[in-house]
Amino acid sequence: MYMFLPFLSAFIGLILVWFEKRIAGLTVLAITVAILMVWFRFHATNHLNISL
Repeated sequence: MYMFLPFLSAFIGLILVWFEKRIAGLTVLAITVAILMVWFRFHATNHLNISL
């Protein structure tokens, strides 16, 4: 349902890097990685019944 969020934040980071806003781009990249980690943790433990 919320899987568009990592793609949206990665796209925003790409735009920022394109316009030479390197620190802001790295910050958005960190947010993207955090979203992916939370998303994977939730889906891997609840929906796939994998014990992490």
